[in-house]
Amino acid sequence: MEELTYADRVRLLLSGSYWGNNDLDGRVYSFSVSDGPLGLRTARSKDDGGAAGVYPSVAYPCSALLSSTFDLGLAEEMGRCLADDAIEKGVDILLGPGLNLKRLPIAGRNFEYFSEDPLLSGLFAKHYVIGVQAGHVGAAIKHYCANNLEYCRHFASSEIDDKTLHELYLRGFFIALEAHPAMVMTSYNLVNGVRMSENGALIKELRQQGFEGVVVTDWEACKDAKKTIESGTDMIFPFNPERKKEIEDIAAFSLVPEGLVKENSDRVLSLARACESNKSLQKVAYSKEKRSEVALQIAEEGMVLLKNDGVLPLDPKGKVLFTGSPCRDYYRGEGSSRVETARPFLSLDEAYAKFGGTGDYLRSTYFELMSPWMNRLSCPNASEVAKSSEGYEATVIAVGDEPGVESEFYDRESIKLSSCQEQMILDVARHAKKTVVLVYAGSAIDMSGWIDAVDAVLFVGFAGERANEAAARILLGQVNPSGHLSETFPLKLSDVPAYQSPRDSFAIRYAEKEMVGYRYFQGGRRVLFPFGYGLSYSEFSYADLTIQSRIDAVQVAFRIANISGVKGVAVPQVYVLSPKGEAYELKGFARVELEGGEEKAVGIAIPWRYLTAYRDGAWMKEAGTYRLYVGSHVDDMALTGNFEEGEQTW
Repeated sequence: MEELTYADRVRLLLSGSYWGNNDLDGRVYSFSVSDGPLGLRTARSKDDGGAAGVYPSVAYPCSALLSSTFDLGLAEEMGRCLADDAIEKGVDILLGPGLNLKRLPIAGRNFEYFSEDPLLSGLFAKHYVIGVQAGHVGAAIKHYCANNLEYCRHFASSEIDDKTLHELYLRGFFIALEAHPAMVMTSYNLVNGVRMSENGALIKELRQQGFEGVVVTDWEACKDAKKTIESGTDMIFPFNPERKKEIEDIAAFSLVPEGLVKENSDRVLSLARACESNKSLQKVAYSKEKRSEVALQIAEEGMVLLKNDGVLPLDPKGKVLFTGSPCRDYYRGEGSSRVETARPFLSLDEAYAKFGGTGDYLRSTYFELMSPWMNRLSCPNASEVAKSSEGYEATVIAVGDEPGVESEFYDRESIKLSSCQEQMILDVARHAKKTVVLVYAGSAIDMSGWIDAVDAVLFVGFAGERANEAAARILLGQVNPSGHLSETFPLKLSDVPAYQSPRDSFAIRYAEKEMVGYRYFQGGRRVLFPFGYGLSYSEFSYADLTIQSRIDAVQVAFRIANISGVKGVAVPQVYVLSPKGEAYELKGFARVELEGGEEKAVGIAIPWRYLTAYRDGAWMKEAGTYRLYVGSHVDDMALTGNFEEGEQTW
């Protein structure tokens, strides 16, 4: 290619369409990007965000459910499946994963994000990216950074002290960078008064962490092309007339230094060349059916059994009554991660019958006939369902956040179910022999008003196109539940410190600092369900903890035993309190499959880079005594121990 002019290079810094780069009239490879953290959402037109429709694709469980598997290998496998989806549709770069922290349970996009914990978020994003890019498709981690609410997201500033910003809101991104993603997408919001697409200091930190890829804006996040380019942001999305005029002015009047334009455009050119080279290497690894099977496996591993007073698993010969909208209707989050699937959605009662169970379905809501929002207003025949439940061995009530409640663009008003659904649960529970509640939602739900009235609760989540099949298999005991919560379920929203922190249309003040999620709720503060919690049909015990601190990592070893007769999966978690730390933090975990009565040795290596603290502008290994414990969730200190370290700048 001939030497590019300054004007050519400036043109490269603005996308050429809604979903692709400027190819300089065919002189540069034309690469395409697509929404798709939870399944490919490829627009039929390159000129709009999906107004002309999107192509159907495999709908995977949401990121919140994926992280509840605590299975990093499964994150890689989902990434590889997404690469196949992208290859089939000619997509070069997938706009995902999202790994913003779940600071507040009402945030509208929480279902798209992994966790309230930066280590868990970062590791899942890292392995997701590894999977996508193993298929020679690029991945873009987003939204960098501190985009923790949808409210006034284009203009509100996230006001955060430096220590909290780094240890909570940047750490996950820095971990994900270890996978060398093709792109990092900046967020809409401002951080400490500076718009993220113009935030040169935080973009510089990406480069200091070794990121060599392309920094892009979120769609319409750029408000000033000159300031955006000067910050080190490489590409502005999407193409629009206003940005085009600004780019033309920059080119005509040399408004940005030539060296900076060359630096940014060189990265765009490198990405274009990499995408072109990848085309010859791409090969679909999994059939569509296999990809759907992976979606099913994630759903089976990620659903969390929250309560079980001996009712589950159900006897396949006992007749069960099913009711509630999610039995028949597909519950999912809305916005840019909404996926249209071509696969017929199997109802819960049909799935239950498919796997050998016996049951009937009785409609209790209007969802099948009217708007889903009607379910927040009326249960037309809840009394009929309650009375009918007396004739069944168990009644399964499916409830949750119907489509439109959890979404990009706005936040939830509450974390409670609608009063209609809560009342139906209570009414049915008074009549049913046994009551099992299945909750379909993308984030924490306040169950305090009804959980004591029921016998079992399974958090299904937004589990993708195979949701009901996975739920049916768990109900029947064909799958032993092994999901563990990747966020705290508070008793009520007002218990969350971030909910009490000041916010308005101008600024969102992170007054709670590091006391986010389980960090705050340690020390006896009551929650509905703690971080890392999840029941099984098996029972496990822990013993023989040893700790060895080495140069690069802390080696943790222990033994775990399945003390039941049922084959199952344990999810041991390692938490560490640093010498100057205020709270225990998750630093390692594993998934261990055990036959009934089996015992295994488990080893977990914790790299020191995950144990460092941010002090006075640098990452430090603190000197002093570290307290470590191992258990099945953050409030389960099955094993405890200490180790000593000297101070070191990392």
